[in-house]
Amino acid sequence: MDAREQRMAELMGSLPQNRGMEWDAVMPVIEFQFSEHPDPVKARKQNIKAAMKTLKPTKRLTGFLGYKYNNAPFRCVVTGVDCRHMDYGDLYNTYFRDPATKSPRPYRPWTGVVEGKGRQLTGTYCPQAMQLYHFLQEWLEQEAQENERGFFKAMKRKGVKFVPIIKGPKKEEHPLIVKWTPAFIEAQRDGIPIVHYKNPITGENDITMLVFDNRVLQNTMPQNTTLGSNMTTQAYYDMVERMANEEPQ
Repeated sequence: MDAREQRMAELMGSLPQNRGMEWDAVMPVIEFQFSEHPDPVKARKQNIKAAMKTLKPTKRLTGFLGYKYNNAPFRCVVTGVDCRHMDYGDLYNTYFRDPATKSPRPYRPWTGVVEGKGRQLTGTYCPQAMQLYHFLQEWLEQEAQENERGFFKAMKRKGVKFVPIIKGPKKEEHPLIVKWTPAFIEAQRDGIPIVHYKNPITGENDITMLVFDNRVLQNTMPQNTTLGSNMTTQAYYDMVERMANEEPQ
């Protein structure tokens, strides 16, 4: 237990209902109340508003410097807890892996919660906050899809109609390709390079190879769902700095 968690435990112990009790650590619980509005659209809007408020990074007083965000590596920007030994389950592969290479990378929340709103922090979300953020993403996506359907209705009122272009029959894949596709997906998740050789005349893929490079494998982080087992603090700092340098100015 570090100094911050020790202080949190002391504060909890000072409450009248907790006097005389002992514990090893204090785990924050995010009690999010889902909307019970009978209208699903209004319920979703209320859930989005409440989730945005809950997930907004917490600020704390730092003396003469005023208020600053909870912004330390491996710390939840909402609750301030150390997240290194917390299990994220399936959320780990969704938010803590690069979507292209599947290699581990930090998840850096935004001060405005929604991606691209405000600035990115070096902290992260604890599993409960991450799950709520996942729900928020789904709600925002549903809202965006409904807005798109509204666009087509508006165009129809103007006399504009969109006609879909039907594609030809899909080429049937060889049974062996279907059989081995899951193996290639798993290899991609573990960061194993997949090399494709295309036919220069037809443009079709002629050869696909998995490349087991021992130098790459030695530097590949193990498959896991916790932050602490996959990344040291220094590696975290290095990765955050590299990602920040790659961001457009």
